Amino acid sequence: MVIEWLKFQVPPEQWELFIQKDEEVWTAGLQKIPGFVGKEVWFDPKHHEIVMVIRWQSQEQWQAIPEKTIQELDEKMGFFKVPILESRSYQIRKFMH
Repeated sequence: MVIEWLKFQVPPEQWELFIQKDEEVWTAGLQKIPGFVGKEVWFDPKHHEIVMVIRWQSQEQWQAIPEKTIQELDEKMGFFKVPILESRSYQIRKFMH
């Protein structure tokens, strides 16, 4: 499993609208893509940051998203499109018992 980690800076008064629009556009769009496992949204009220943690079955499935799909989803965000401050990816290590 792979984690896509995205950090955004959003004023707290816009959090709910941003999260709702992201759910309508990005989460709904990602659910149609093979390999998408799930998504969590974390808030940091001190720094006005939102972190999205997106789980993928594999790096290959995540990276196979067509650029056209990404552009279309970004355009649908409209006014609520916020630049990504930081982006990371993590590989989940499984331990044998």
